[in-house]
Amino acid sequence: MRGEKTTKRVFRMLMPWNDEKEGRWLAEQEWSGWHLKAVKCFGGYVFERAAPAEMAYRLDFGPSRFHDRSEYFGLFRDSGWEHVGTRGLWQYFRKAAVGGRAPEIYTDPQSRIAMYRRVIAITGAMVAVMASQVGSTVSRGVSHPTMAGLPIVLVIQVLLMAVFGYGTVRLIMVISRLKRSQRKQA
Repeated sequence: MRGEKTTKRVFRMLMPWNDEKEGRWLAEQEWSGWHLKAVKCFGGYVFERAAPAEMAYRLDFGPSRFHDRSEYFGLFRDSGWEHVGTRGLWQYFRKAAVGGRAPEIYTDPQSRIAMYRRVIAITGAMVAVMASQVGSTVSRGVSHPTMAGLPIVLVIQVLLMAVFGYGTVRLIMVISRLKRSQRKQA
């Protein structure tokens, strides 16, 4: 049809504790006829119009860019997963759902727990660096352009630390839920 959009861009923040929800949302887009074409670094997705398909999307907090990633991606490729994109250290994969069943990349709670612990470790390191910078700024005194008496950079750093702290608490809650479900299965 003339005038019908063939691509769309969607801005959507990825919250690490909602990675499964994000995968379901991407699968819904696919089912609605929007095929994920690209993942942009700062929250953007690019979709192209395609025939509706039943696909599973899964996210993984993969290895850093400094590690040899060929083995990592090879394991996914050998298991039939297509790498769709990267956002930070988050890797996006998709695979056709078979008989209405969406495949998983993590088949046991321990693997998911390990992934979330990697996220917490990186987040913790970032918070530690920011806390060090905030402490240094406060100990030197306020001598920069200010917003309500505080340096703008300091305000931003404190807000980021609060967001990362909140995210860490949410991830700890997800880990606790996974451990409880693991105990129930045992």
